[in-house]
Amino acid sequence: MKLSISLKLFLSVLLVFIFLILSVLILNSTVLEQYYRNQKEQSLIKLYSQSVEFYSQSNSDDSTDIITEFQKVDSTKNIEIAVCDLDNNVIFSSSNNFLRNGLFGPPMENGSSPSLYQIYMDLTEDGPYMIQLLTDKRIGSDFLTLYGVLSEGQLIFFRTPLESIKESAIVSNQFLLIVGTACTIIASIIVYFVSKAFTKPIQELNEIATRMSNLDFSKKYNVRSDDELGNLGKSINKLSDSLEKTINDLKETNMELEKDIEETSKISEMRSQFVSDVSHELKTPIALIQGYAEGLNEGIVTDEESKKYYIEVILDEANKMSNLTKDLLDLSRLEYGNEALRLEDFCINDLVNDVFRKNELIFNEKNIHSSIHSDNTYNVFADHGRIEQVITNYLSNAIKNIDDKKEIKCEIKKTENGKIKVGIVNSGKPIPEEEIPRLWTRFYKADTSRDRSVGGTGIGLSLVKAIMNLHHNSFGVKNLQNGVEFWFELDEKK
Repeated sequence: MKLSISLKLFLSVLLVFIFLILSVLILNSTVLEQYYRNQKEQSLIKLYSQSVEFYSQSNSDDSTDIITEFQKVDSTKNIEIAVCDLDNNVIFSSSNNFLRNGLFGPPMENGSSPSLYQIYMDLTEDGPYMIQLLTDKRIGSDFLTLYGVLSEGQLIFFRTPLESIKESAIVSNQFLLIVGTACTIIASIIVYFVSKAFTKPIQELNEIATRMSNLDFSKKYNVRSDDELGNLGKSINKLSDSLEKTINDLKETNMELEKDIEETSKISEMRSQFVSDVSHELKTPIALIQGYAEGLNEGIVTDEESKKYYIEVILDEANKMSNLTKDLLDLSRLEYGNEALRLEDFCINDLVNDVFRKNELIFNEKNIHSSIHSDNTYNVFADHGRIEQVITNYLSNAIKNIDDKKEIKCEIKKTENGKIKVGIVNSGKPIPEEEIPRLWTRFYKADTSRDRSVGGTGIGLSLVKAIMNLHHNSFGVKNLQNGVEFWFELDEKK
């Protein structure tokens, strides 16, 4: 199981605290009693020295002061005191219990208590006092006993029960256990909140670092202190800003590079397509020009009328090649986005009238009846020159595919979606539905028969498609009951 840094810190501090409490309890149980005993021994020795000095300065006839001092020591320090002479006479005593059953010295080898004289002689040889652990058989208690020489021919005895020392150690251990348990609980609560407060900035920094690894630089560290964590937070914020700027710069550079590569690819594709289209479409006019030129050169025709016809065919095919090349270049620029639109406000009604007026000569030559219908005058926002190309190509297509009724009309109206729709309808046979999607492909011919007097490059509808895509507006064709309509839509002037 993965532990959080907060929990690790909490458990570590808590275990250290519990270890210290247990260590104190163990030391208290094993050392405290001995420590108390040593302290008692030092107290007995000190009290003996004070008693010797006090006894030597006191009037031996006035025993009241001596008894009072001994009783004070007995009551305050739980130390019984007795003074005896060598004849077993008790001179002073703080407690009668101390004088019973020969408690003045350690038992001898035969089990009997030594005489006071024997004790006195032992002290004279070994030192002024001795400390022994004696047992009061009457009450079954151990006593720490000091017996020493008070003056010539007198002995003084001090004893204190060891039960009080043991009881003090037990009470101390119990109290320490209770206090330790309470302190452990309180410390656990305190350590929990302290660890939370201490690790919260670290967790926040970790979250920020994780987001940075996922290229998310939105989150920043809120610097709340001027310590190591605060400095680390400042450094991470600076690193985040620096990485974000660097990555953004790399993205922009990469986008520009991709754009350049795409542009290069488009140019290469455009060149390849242009060469292919030109090569394909120029075969026929070049062959015609070559054939008629050779005929003139070899003198196949001799009369002026035939020569004039040959020259007209050569000029017509040369003009077609020139128009084809121009249209292909124009189409390539439109399809590959190399030419921007020149958007402006203009009246679409006026533009349609101008295009129809330019074609009046053809209408008259072919006996075509033309008309323009509109329920209002509309201003649009578009490229004037390119929309003129669209109308011209639609009109040329209508003329080439007109039937014997020879009717062409244009309708201008506003659609339900707020667009201005221009439709050019010619009387003619309907276009097969399966052919309609392919009409906008360059050089595609639904009807291979062409009127050479009208001419055409075969890419007019492809130009229409490219122009309308740049305008981001709809266009299309639909079969009517008595003809075919080619249409397009434009944005109305706002």
